[in-house]
Order: sequence, then structure tokens, then C-alpha cells
Amino acid sequence: MAEFDFPINRDGGITRIDLGRPDEGNAQTRGMMRALAETIRAEAAKPDARVLVLTARGAHFCRGRDGKGETTEGLKPHEVRVQMMGAVLGVYEAINASPIPVVARVHAPAIGFGAALGGGCDITLASDASKFSFSEIKHGIPPTLAMAAVMKKVNQKALAWLIFSGGDVTPQEGVTFGLVSKVYAAADFERETDTFLDELASRPRLVLETIKKFLLGAQDMSAAMQSEYAGTLLALVRS
Repeated sequence: MAEFDFPINRDGGITRIDLGRPDEGNAQTRGMMRALAETIRAEAAKPDARVLVLTARGAHFCRGRDGKGETTEGLKPHEVRVQMMGAVLGVYEAINASPIPVVARVHAPAIGFGAALGGGCDITLASDASKFSFSEIKHGIPPTLAMAAVMKKVNQKALAWLIFSGGDVTPQEGVTFGLVSKVYAAADFERETDTFLDELASRPRLVLETIKKFLLGAQDMSAAMQSEYAGTLLALVRS
């Protein structure tokens, strides 16, 4: 059984997973992260699902990791990696492993783990009332896990500034950096993102799966191999 039950809404091929802690800024404990990874994997495997949406309520999309009560005392490096870092990395891995697109619906500030979670999704829809911040360096932490989540989405110069400065990034800047897909006015955010999600979920699952597979699988290929892979995938779908 999952360590935390996230509120889930399933409708018309869209599965909305609510981060579930609006009164706590939707901060996630390690246990919640493990549960979130499990939830993403389970929901993505359901044949009726076409789009997964990570959404939230309250003043933050996600203000980061809730580390209250955590300690590494007595743990060996490997145990720290597995027990503590593994929970974070498991969420990013579940998003990438999802055969269907995972969309972040960022209505408000996303900080630390929240910024990596939002920016690490396949598509990131942001309200103009949101902001993104990788603030770990201000607390003496090198945010290598967060960097791993967004490294293939954000160009290197922008990523270096994001990480070394720890500064706030507007959603409009996020688009320039590659962290955000599209920005909407806060007053229209819910309606316009619903319209986009409804349209995306109207596509056949096989088409969505194929696009996701190519997006992730072709990134590190040569141009010639990308062309070959593209042709092979399309031939399989069309046949």
C-alpha cells in the first residue's frame, strides 16, 4: 500500500494527481515521494489513461521537500543514496518511464523539488502568477538531483544560472530557458489549461505513446539514427 494517498480525478482519458497538501505548501516527504512515483507508474499503466496531470491547490504548486525529522546519522553513503536520494530520483524516473505524457499544471510558486518536479515533466503549463526557484544552494546543498530532472530540457548556460544563483525565475523566463512550455494569465489558467488537456486526451493513446517514446529515445542519437528511429516508429504505428 502506498505511504500516502494522493487525490486522483479520472475523466475522459485525463488523470489528475493532486499533490495533496495545500496547507503545507504541497511539500513532499520522502514517503510521499515514494508514493507519488508508485501512483504515476500505476496510473500511467491503465489502458484508458492518455494524459497524466500533476496539479495542486493552495499558495504553492510545491514548496519543495519536507525534511522534518530526517537525519543521516548512522547511515552509510550507500544507505543515504538508497533511502533518501532514491525517493527523489524515483519520481523523476517514473515521469520519464510513463508511456504517456505527464503534464505539470503549475498555478503558483514551485521551489526546490517543486521546481524540478514541474520542470521535469514532459509539458509544463504555468500561470503568470507562478515562479520557479532552485534555492538549494542558499542552504548549502548542491542540487544535483534537481539538475538531473531538468538537464535535458534546459540549456546549459541557463541551468548554470538557475542553480548557482538560486534566484526566482518568472514563468516567461522559464519558457526562454526551456523550463516551461506555455504561460497563461492567472485569471484564465484553469479554463485554458483544461481546453489544452481535453484536446490532448482526445488523441489515440498509441499516438501519444509513440511521440513520448521518440522524444526521450531520440535525444542522444545522431541525425541519421533519429531519422531511422522516426521512420521505424511511424511504420509500426501505421501498420
